Amino acid sequence: MAVAAPVLTQHQRRASLPGVFVSWHLLSLDAPTVAMLWAWAFARAAHVRASSSAIAVLGIGTWLIYVADRLLDSRTHAPRAALRERHRFHAQHRRAFLVTSGVAAFAILWLVAARLSPTARREDAAIFAAFLVYFVFVHLIGSRFPRSLAVGIIFAAASVVPAWSKVTAVSGAWVLCVVLFAALCWLNCAAIHAWEQPEPAGRRSHIAPMAVSVAVAAAGLSAASRTALPDPGGLRLAVSILASALLLLALHLDHRRMAGREGEGAAKATLSLRVLADAALLTPILLFAPWRP
Repeated sequence: MAVAAPVLTQHQRRASLPGVFVSWHLLSLDAPTVAMLWAWAFARAAHVRASSSAIAVLGIGTWLIYVADRLLDSRTHAPRAALRERHRFHAQHRRAFLVTSGVAAFAILWLVAARLSPTARREDAAIFAAFLVYFVFVHLIGSRFPRSLAVGIIFAAASVVPAWSKVTAVSGAWVLCVVLFAALCWLNCAAIHAWEQPEPAGRRSHIAPMAVSVAVAAAGLSAASRTALPDPGGLRLAVSILASALLLLALHLDHRRMAGREGEGAAKATLSLRVLADAALLTPILLFAPWRP
């Protein structure tokens, strides 16, 4: 990604997933898909119709941020083990990503200026400012920033903006789901980071307790949404979060089992595991698509 492409990772095991899913990840389309899906789910749970322009801004903006993050990561002098296949792919196709990013930036500026409401503009500006702070700390200052936590919170906040800018009042269950979704996003980022660490460092992760905690909290909220806080929308969100947390827990346990079988030297996360980690966050489509709001 620099003038001369950096030397990146050692050979990694290829994913056993279909090529379309691998491309979904390598083209940085995974995070925008997750963000737009949850934005749609939060809007349906709040019984509002999120603006298509706001959803588009969220998707394009998320894609731009992830592309920039991966381009910047591939230019750092980080240890080889810290850089993965997604960084190599962005380094090899740097020019194409830069040209496409320019077009996307123009599109998002037009959407923000011409199609968003003043409320949505203010909230998107706050999210963008938070991401700028993130980029400064991670890529310029290079401090030991709590990256997984920061990305989880900001990603969740950005995903909620299209619905939040439309609602006049929300239920307590809906607000609690926002908090739990932020915890789920943190879990996703932390799990990916832990899986990509060389052994035995990866064994010291707290992914299993985190996943269990999120799942238990979501299960409790699901029960409350049926009884103490009757809210069908909150119930669907809570069940989606519960399912995603359990899927991430299953992936983590499978990774630990495979690491134990294959030995210390082969315990790195595979590309397929990285793709499945984001696919685990697609659960709202199973609960919301067939149901009427």
